[in-house]
Amino acid sequence: MNELPSFFSILGVIFVIIIIVFGILLLITTILVYSIVKRKKILFPGATLFLLDTLYYPLKRLVVSINLDESIVDKIEIDIRNKILKDEYFSSNIKDRIVVFPYCLRSIECKAQVSPELGVNCIKCGKCKIGDFKEICDSNSIEVFIAPGGSFVKRVLKKHPKSSVLLVACHVELNEMMRILSAKEIPQYGILLRKTGCIETDVDMDLVKEMLFEVQK
Repeated sequence: MNELPSFFSILGVIFVIIIIVFGILLLITTILVYSIVKRKKILFPGATLFLLDTLYYPLKRLVVSINLDESIVDKIEIDIRNKILKDEYFSSNIKDRIVVFPYCLRSIECKAQVSPELGVNCIKCGKCKIGDFKEICDSNSIEVFIAPGGSFVKRVLKKHPKSSVLLVACHVELNEMMRILSAKEIPQYGILLRKTGCIETDVDMDLVKEMLFEVQK
């Protein structure tokens, strides 16, 4: 009978230790985030990325509580992944690259059909920036997809498993897609929208073109 309380006491101690370790890691990660925001410099990128991934949701709440924009967490993760993975992406064959745009980048007047497997089938109507860009990609045999959601990239990769991917999205969707690709060890580069929202968002298309045709020097 005496062994039962002892067992639960040990469990209690383990639980307290876990809470303390979690709190310490969360504090360290918050300090790292604050330091990155202030100094514009990323220290220990690999370790920082691991901590950000592990503590993603509680960290976002904590960041908001100290009057910082929660998007900071996503943007730092995106920046770190770009720095870590850019050499592999830029070393890939341009012909093997695919581009994934977000659904919200389309014009509100877009008449293109949507397929669960292929996303939006762009008809290059000229009502948004995607059509002209797709024309350039078509002439270079580069696939362009317009994704109905962040998980769409998984379906794309089933048909293009050896591709490297240029991603365009808002901070939440972009970070989610980059995590998916990182887990599959797929070369990638992410570009944030410069205007976010649910409809008619915007991106620096010159930057997209530059990153698409950039190669390792």
